[in-house]
Amino acid sequence: MEKLKAVNYGKVELIPGIICDGYVLDNGTAVMSLRGIARLLDMDHAALVRVVTNGFPKTLKPFIDKGLSVVTNSVKVVANNSPHKGRYIVVCTTETIETFISAYALALAKRKLRQNQLHIGERCIVLLKALVRTILETSIQQACGLTPNIQQTVQEQCIILM
Repeated sequence: MEKLKAVNYGKVELIPGIICDGYVLDNGTAVMSLRGIARLLDMDHAALVRVVTNGFPKTLKPFIDKGLSVVTNSVKVVANNSPHKGRYIVVCTTETIETFISAYALALAKRKLRQNQLHIGERCIVLLKALVRTILETSIQQACGLTPNIQQTVQEQCIILM
């Protein structure tokens, strides 16, 4: 079986000042590197690697759909503009990223996070609110024939919330 390749690269900046490596794979799937996800969630990279290796922590399991696990892929970066061209990196799909965000947000709402996880849950609440507002704004703009700048819109929403 042939390995997937990261053919397109871009710097994703949903929260101003937090730059995450985003890729599109040769099968069309949008992904983010593990390091980028850790930055996005304000999470220690080593802690995220433990989740990928060992599964979701007990505090999050009640907020994860049954049977869902962390899906990662090791992909070769072939995108010409990537600083990691030629290397293999570990990436997660947007579905996995959304699972992290919603699980931490729900666990925070139910007061189930440990003290050292609270900041992650709080970041996830900000992300959820900013992303929902962004979808509403850009969907309306697009329906009206405009070409919205999604990344700029979500950054503006995050500034308001942080």
